[in-house]
Amino acid sequence: MIESRRIARYTFLDEVVSRGGDTSVIHWRGFDDVLARDVSIRLIPRDDPRSPGVVAAARASALVDDRRLLRILDVFDVPATDEDPATIAIVSEWAIGVTIQGMMEARNWEPLPLEQAISIVDDVTRAVAAGATSSVCHGRLRPSSVIMTDAQEVRVRGLAVDAAFWGQFNTSLTPAAADVDALGSLLYLLLTGVWPGSGSLPTIGLPRAPRIGAHVLAPSRISASVPRTVDDCVAKSVQDAERTRAVRLVTSAADFSMMLGLLRGYTTGPTEPPIHVAGDTRTLGTVGRVLTCVGGMAAIAVCGVLGWTLIVGGTSPWIPNPNAAADSLLTNTAAPVVAETAGIEQVIPVVSVTSFDPYADDNRNGKADGRKGRENEAAVPLVIDGDPVTAWTTSRYGSADGDGKGGVGIILDLGSAHSVNSVSVDFDDSGAQTEVRVSDKVYRDPGTWNLVASAPAGGRSIELRSPRAKVGRYVLLWFPSLPDSSTTPGAFSLGVSGVEVRG
Repeated sequence: MIESRRIARYTFLDEVVSRGGDTSVIHWRGFDDVLARDVSIRLIPRDDPRSPGVVAAARASALVDDRRLLRILDVFDVPATDEDPATIAIVSEWAIGVTIQGMMEARNWEPLPLEQAISIVDDVTRAVAAGATSSVCHGRLRPSSVIMTDAQEVRVRGLAVDAAFWGQFNTSLTPAAADVDALGSLLYLLLTGVWPGSGSLPTIGLPRAPRIGAHVLAPSRISASVPRTVDDCVAKSVQDAERTRAVRLVTSAADFSMMLGLLRGYTTGPTEPPIHVAGDTRTLGTVGRVLTCVGGMAAIAVCGVLGWTLIVGGTSPWIPNPNAAADSLLTNTAAPVVAETAGIEQVIPVVSVTSFDPYADDNRNGKADGRKGRENEAAVPLVIDGDPVTAWTTSRYGSADGDGKGGVGIILDLGSAHSVNSVSVDFDDSGAQTEVRVSDKVYRDPGTWNLVASAPAGGRSIELRSPRAKVGRYVLLWFPSLPDSSTTPGAFSLGVSGVEVRG
């Protein structure tokens, strides 16, 4: 049976995620024996007429680099055996969490707060836009395509590949237009609890939005808490939304992202800028109040340019969830915000530091060390000793990925949860490709941590900054690729002499 098989570097776990309607396509949960992480494996018969398109879509999707996408990791042929026919394997990243559809079902379809909904859709839009820059569209974006991980990170799966497997929803649209329709529909769903999307999607377990004729009601007519500016965004993206002749649909995910950014700038208000986590405006002082006034004037100017009508609507004519539970298990799906002193960034003291080598096997038991993995642990306190001459260094490896481990790292313990805006890293010699990630607990898989920022290999000192603060107690500096060793030709190693965390 296929459950006991191992193909290439992947072992099938005893868990079938799903089967295609014709049972020819099987989706498995697998395990990468080299990098010691779970993966998603889809198998399609080699003689299936869809297989050339699926392979082409998978290879195109694999070239799109965005942290919000569940990336394609491998595409290869699987020879036939006595029990199974020849197939093609599509291997992608695996995420542990709940889909947007599952989250909304658990909430009894109760709408999300405005800022949380916009934040989720913004992440999805950026992922789709990253593919569009390489002419790769999703084509089958839906609430079950978006996963909220256990670390409260948004991940999008199925870029191009899902449409190649099962076809595009609403084939009357171009793939780019279908993606815009899906993005607007996702925003509509999160703010109203009902799905307005066109095509065949409403038949797969999503509550349908009420309609007047061929058009869905505006979101503000379903939920009185939704501002009219959201109606404008929906009218410019959702195919079945009502719009005047003067309103033109946006044509790309990039345009939708720009529109969503303007929407966020208006709805969040001047006291919640995208870069800093704002506290009470009464603590801002004179300069802060001046900046707040300037921000308010800028918001008014933006609204004028867009021509958004700021007319307060009446009571909602239709309530989708009159019996919705007030306390949902998934009410707090967004990362908690820890208020810091507003204004100038502050240095956050590091309480302790440990090395992190989750993919090593120091005890040689054939299993990755996970959270217990360490790399030259005795020297890691030198990272925070304040002396630029001393440094923590990795072992020397024969390849940039740490001899197949996929990287090494350092964990900074801040003692309690903080809003992290940026991290500065001083290297002992050559700089390295670096990722800054934040979490409230230490996860074995670095990809599970919330990504703050990443940077390619550069100079000896770098600053990694996020446009939006991420909250957590632990900060992970992850180095997926090590630079050439300056002392040993042909070897790869890294040294870090200092770090500084700010929030």
